Amino acid sequence: MKKLQVGVIGSAGCEEYPNKKPSKKAFKTAYEIGKIIASEKAILICGGKGGIMKEACRGAKENNGITVGVISGNKLNQANEYVDVEVVSGVTNCSEEALIISMSDGIIAIGGGAGTLQEIAIAYRNKKPVIAIRGIPGWANKLSDTYLDERKIIKILGARSPREALKLLLRKIKMLR
Repeated sequence: MKKLQVGVIGSAGCEEYPNKKPSKKAFKTAYEIGKIIASEKAILICGGKGGIMKEACRGAKENNGITVGVISGNKLNQANEYVDVEVVSGVTNCSEEALIISMSDGIIAIGGGAGTLQEIAIAYRNKKPVIAIRGIPGWANKLSDTYLDERKIIKILGARSPREALKLLLRKIKMLR
């Protein structure tokens, strides 16, 4: 049986935000989510660079998980050191987000800026379940427990903890299968 593929999206690191990095709470949450994904024998899919992506990958790798990083641009070896498989999208700021979403059975969002918002919108339009972590500044927190528009395609569910997030996501994925 195919392994579950869980996308983790959220605030980028200093490579995109040199003057601001995610909070320690955001990093700890991402690390815990990575650990839990690995414990479920699922594959972690992410943007592969710093910030939330790096911490989620670190949590997964330190717990014998498999990680995939989808990188913008056309150069190899851009992913963080915890990425097992680097997928180079070949373009910048338009297709790597769609690849992350299409490669994932469901998404967990932590904080996030414009790229995270874009990924959430792609997931919404493609009817992929999205679980947003509450209490960490960014788009995930703002969109927790809402729909993106009047079509009400999928509700972006909010979770208070990494464990609750994965539990909700697994339930939603099973309902869609």
